Amino acid sequence: MQLRFTTVFLLVSILFCRTAAGEGCSVPAKEELARFETRASCQVAQDEVSFDFSLYNHHYESQNLIFGSGQQFELTITDENGEEVWRYSDGKFFTLALVMKTIDPGGKLNWKTSWDLTDKKGEKVPGGKYKAQIWILARCKGSRQVEEQFSAELSFTVPIRPAVAEEIISETAEEVLCALRNKDLASFIEHVHPLKGVRFTPYTYVSLADDLVLNKEELSTFFADQAIYSWGDYDGTGEPILLTKAEYYQQFVYPVDYLHAPQIGYNQVLSFGNMLENQFQVYDNPIVVEYYFPGFEPQYEGMDWRSLRLVFEAYEDSWKLVGIISNQWTI
Repeated sequence: MQLRFTTVFLLVSILFCRTAAGEGCSVPAKEELARFETRASCQVAQDEVSFDFSLYNHHYESQNLIFGSGQQFELTITDENGEEVWRYSDGKFFTLALVMKTIDPGGKLNWKTSWDLTDKKGEKVPGGKYKAQIWILARCKGSRQVEEQFSAELSFTVPIRPAVAEEIISETAEEVLCALRNKDLASFIEHVHPLKGVRFTPYTYVSLADDLVLNKEELSTFFADQAIYSWGDYDGTGEPILLTKAEYYQQFVYPVDYLHAPQIGYNQVLSFGNMLENQFQVYDNPIVVEYYFPGFEPQYEGMDWRSLRLVFEAYEDSWKLVGIISNQWTI
């Protein structure tokens, strides 16, 4: 019995040692983990798109990079048809001297640039979906280079220009606002997206996780429904917003008469709070109409501003309501 136990123990030990040594397992070798990585992000604003990107060194030693000129990266923008509409290097001149840079282990090199939404002819591009391709123009001295590790790709949406958006949506938006003001559910529901319903956002930031979405059927009983719903969290306190639909309407959707708002913006951000603006990233090439009161009481010096944003997306041959974003000054 003692002999059999010892034999089994030795066999298990040998198998364990072989696995730990890398035989029979899929643990990557140290060399495979050592690599570069390019990360990128962008921020879409009214008149430009800002790009931030970095090259990370995941090697275990410092890495020396050589740039063939003063141009350290290239960035191109293509439209939905794959046509190049802008290239960073066009019209620029760069020094021809070699540039050397060193990245420590775990370190990175950072770059920033922006695009003013003009094409190669200098004309403003139309709203729509675009793609940015970024290349870091470096050679790695003394190690094998994988080109994919020196590039990144981003997709983003350029909003429809304000003048165009106003022409498309002003009449529809006013009809929706009148229906909200008059609590005319039948007229309101006619404008609701038949597949997506309406997302209710209590503050500027659109949360796919926390915002409540109601379809047409759920909206049909909006003011009669006495159930309590969770609409997200109050800004400042973090307490949950637990209200009936009618109570939410009174506190967030129509607390003031937005039909008489002194300022209206079409794909223009009029109000700025302490939250991130992400409606143009979340919604699919939307038109956002904002009804804005810059303030009510002079003694508050504008800190009592409020706004309501109606978000529309194209559906078949019309535009349908997909979101209602409330906005107000908070601490």
